[in-house]
Amino acid sequence: MATWNPFKTDYFHYIGKQTKSQETMKTFTKSALVSASILFFCGICWASEGYRTYGMAELQNIHCMGNGKLCVYGREGEIFQIFGSPYSGPSMLGLLSDDETAQLETSSRRTRGTAIWEHSLTGDDGKTVATICDFVSYSGNALVRRIVSDREIGFDCGACFEERYRIHADAMSFEPADLEGFESAWKVTIAPGVPFYSRYKSGGGYSYYIATAGKARIVSFEEASKMLHIEAEPGESLIYVIASDKDGEGSTPNLEENARTIAETSWRKLRRECRREWREYSGPQRKIDSKALARKDRRELREAVDNVGTMLKAQQGEEGGVLAGIVYHMVYVRDHYGVSRAMLALGHSEEARKVLQFYFDIFSEYGYIRNAQAAGWKGVFHPHENDETEITGYLIVQAFDYYEKTGDAAFIEKIMPMLEWAASAQQKNIVKGMLPFNGDETYIAGGVVPRSVMYHGSAEATLLFIEGGNKLLDFVSSRGLWSDEKTASLRKDIDTCTSLYRSNFFVDGRFYLNNPEREEGIEYPETRPGVCLYPGYLEHYLETYHYKGPLYFCKDCMERDMSEIEIPAPQRYSIPSAFLFPFYIDASLFTEEEKENLLQEVIDLYLKTGKISSQDRILGYDYGMFLYALARTGNPLAGEVYRKMMDMRDETGAWVEYYVDGVPNGCPCRPWESGINIEAALEYAASGTTSNP
Repeated sequence: MATWNPFKTDYFHYIGKQTKSQETMKTFTKSALVSASILFFCGICWASEGYRTYGMAELQNIHCMGNGKLCVYGREGEIFQIFGSPYSGPSMLGLLSDDETAQLETSSRRTRGTAIWEHSLTGDDGKTVATICDFVSYSGNALVRRIVSDREIGFDCGACFEERYRIHADAMSFEPADLEGFESAWKVTIAPGVPFYSRYKSGGGYSYYIATAGKARIVSFEEASKMLHIEAEPGESLIYVIASDKDGEGSTPNLEENARTIAETSWRKLRRECRREWREYSGPQRKIDSKALARKDRRELREAVDNVGTMLKAQQGEEGGVLAGIVYHMVYVRDHYGVSRAMLALGHSEEARKVLQFYFDIFSEYGYIRNAQAAGWKGVFHPHENDETEITGYLIVQAFDYYEKTGDAAFIEKIMPMLEWAASAQQKNIVKGMLPFNGDETYIAGGVVPRSVMYHGSAEATLLFIEGGNKLLDFVSSRGLWSDEKTASLRKDIDTCTSLYRSNFFVDGRFYLNNPEREEGIEYPETRPGVCLYPGYLEHYLETYHYKGPLYFCKDCMERDMSEIEIPAPQRYSIPSAFLFPFYIDASLFTEEEKENLLQEVIDLYLKTGKISSQDRILGYDYGMFLYALARTGNPLAGEVYRKMMDMRDETGAWVEYYVDGVPNGCPCRPWESGINIEAALEYAASGTTSNP
């Protein structure tokens, strides 16, 4: 019998967690085809018990509406998730067309400069049956839906469970409510203890009012499916999902006040206020210069800027953190690097500052940052392997990107304790001039390289330490903020990593993502948070236990048969995505010739195969990084790559997590990938590689 190698499979992707008692759902899918089901983790509703079920097709092209407290994800006229406040909340509410209304053809558009969506419903004869306007209000904190129809149409509002929440159905209760100013109303309560992601639970419960006005009325409640049926007669109808504003304990003291505000305020006034708030935010985006582009391309770029800028802001919670898309109701450090750079490129320096403030607030209370943290709930972290590396490097580089763009030295000095911690955390992990991979690092999480590289030297993590560390030293030295001893310690480690970098990551002139030699000099920790690598599991746990080599198993799996398990032979990986990274962060360690040689390898592969990777699966930002490098070097291939990248957007104008043979794969409505790509588009528009007839 062949021995099992846990790292032989090419593709693994983290999704969630399933305990032995089935308390949450599975964490990993295997192969690119199966990993396409990642989206089901977020949006599929359970088919049993009468709950509504939706497949992959319905959950593509997702758009987001939000005001920093209440977040809503939907597609066309269907709303799959309504949650908050805060943004790290369980999505157990939906607003869906009933079976008859779902047969109508729906076309959707977003009002420019806002997160206000208009939907038109047409019948078989092509005539408009109804129009719908959706937005999240700033006063009253509610999802507002206004319907104008010439026939009766229906909606179902209530339980739209993701699979991970199905077992918490009993935590969701419905009761009629007597609310003044509405035609009908029900109160929906979600008890404390429901997780909002994996096993992570919110600090309190949630309450909402589902209310109607005008020609709409709640006519029935189906206990088995936990779904309210709403009928909208011909004329003007209004449906509201009203939320509370979270206080420090997660209770809902102002739900009644918000309901009164909604009842006393016309939907037109609410929409005017929403439009005003959004257009104040989007103002800087309208100033972006696209004149270098051909006339036909200018409108497209302006629309792309507006789409991405709106998506970023809609997913930014009032605490400052930005959700990582419909699948992930948490705030990820790595993702925020691309998000922050996009915000700065789009003229939103205040929003970029809020991201850093979000992390500093957490650091100030707990003394550390983890791979991901909850928005709005204190002390809730999603840790991964080696959280002291890579994400800490991103944090420092992000801070100095903000500083270089704004000159806000006072803010950098304010958050200096966090930056000092981020530097020292990396220093503790240096072995042979290298830092290891973070366990949720893009290539590992996306299955581009196997988890066997976890303790290898990481070319990108090490480069981030060098580049961020140099900027940090320049800043503190020029202002005399650190002692000579502290400055000398960081300088020594940066110099060591710098002097060994080429010998560590270049072999016979070829650049490699990893170096197995680092693993020879480490002592494996006895336990770590992260993934259980026992055959058939590959699940995330808060604690796993060292077996041997790079293998870690959960407590239960440590008792299983190990006789068929082998440790894989060390292997180096050279991938095009890594070749482009030094361009993206403008690495001073690399000479211009070295960067251009790396870029040429990607160009040669692209010209030969029409692809930028030897794998069928690429990261959602690969073409963005490629375009960024081409534009920075004035390469005429930039125009072709720009066109290819722009054509990969979905119907909402966003990019997704991954692409397999050009087909969207994984989480949609993604700020990280969209942020990188829109910045690359702006770089291209400002470069000399465009043509303007």
